[in-house]
Amino acid sequence: MADKIKIITGELENSSAQVKDDKVKALIEQVKSHKRIFVYGTGRSGLMLKAFAMRLMQLGLTAYVVGETTTPSVQKGDLLVVASASGETDSVVSAAAKAVKGGVDVFAISGSHVSSLSKIVKPLVTIDSSTKFAKSAASAQPLSSLFEQVLLLYFDAVAFQMSEDAQSADDMAKRHASIE
Repeated sequence: MADKIKIITGELENSSAQVKDDKVKALIEQVKSHKRIFVYGTGRSGLMLKAFAMRLMQLGLTAYVVGETTTPSVQKGDLLVVASASGETDSVVSAAAKAVKGGVDVFAISGSHVSSLSKIVKPLVTIDSSTKFAKSAASAQPLSSLFEQVLLLYFDAVAFQMSEDAQSADDMAKRHASIE
């Protein structure tokens, strides 16, 4: 088991080093310049996006997860953050296309610069990893595990930087769920 953990942490170290500071700053600037932030992804990528939306809410921002029953419609002037390791997830590609057509700003994160998603909006962050469609030398892990792990680290780095810029841990704790 320890050998698998070493492989995973080594891959995380190598891959997270590929996400440069300007890519963290780029998402922070996008988030700060929009009143409402929406996130959308499926599977484990979707879970990482939900975690990001939670952190944004705890930072005092208005954040929604597309597909939840209480999520309002995405409109011009909003930001939609999407993620797909392959860039081929039909619903993510469709959501990005509809958003772009509606004048919504889209921030895409993918494992591929050459995909259906990249034809709609150029991924601003690319994380090299295997996907359900292709293997990558960057990871021995199955499917897009590395993508999802780095995605969470990237989102946490964004939230961490934003919390240092404007929030105290006490302020964020006040917005943390109180009924669990």
